[in-house]
Amino acid sequence: MFLELQGYPYTNHNFRPYFFTKDATTGDLIKIPGTQDSFQFKTYNLGIQADIDSYNAEVKPVLLEWSEEGDPFEQESVYASRLSNNIVQDVERDLDNGMLSKEVHVATYEGRIEAVSYAQSPEITAPEIETIAANPAGLITDQTTVVKGGGSALLDSMARTYKEEGVDRIRLYSSRHDNYYANRGWQSDTEDGACGGLEIPPLFPELF
Repeated sequence: MFLELQGYPYTNHNFRPYFFTKDATTGDLIKIPGTQDSFQFKTYNLGIQADIDSYNAEVKPVLLEWSEEGDPFEQESVYASRLSNNIVQDVERDLDNGMLSKEVHVATYEGRIEAVSYAQSPEITAPEIETIAANPAGLITDQTTVVKGGGSALLDSMARTYKEEGVDRIRLYSSRHDNYYANRGWQSDTEDGACGGLEIPPLFPELF
């Protein structure tokens, strides 16, 4: 899929952190927007050794922790774990091969990493967001303590950053056809198939 960044309406930090709380009467989960803190964002450039060192110290351990799959019946959490492992492997592969024109982006909440993405740098004509994953612990059914919304906030932050860098279009692969991206201006990529043409889907909308 691709997103034309000119006129993109979701580049003003619309995605606030939120939690779920359980209604004591009905048992239903209720969405509670965060009011005290917001997501913070950081980028690690693989072309800069200091950033690589910081990624290895700050981000890789978190991804490895996320990569430990939990209950197989928690499908969304398992997906996030696999995607986290994909990021670790892809970064290692690219570092070994000298492919340094990529970036790792993170969203943090109160100092804790809640979403990570691996993407091409703005120097590419139409940079691709290769993989994005949220904290698997936040995707467990009825989970009410881990903040939500990190994936959406990170995706929005990346779109804003690319736009500021002069990029006109960004791309990603989605394994699903739903309204999540369509409602945010994303369009199907007719050149490579409905959603980008990769064999292994690196992005799952339900992770946000």
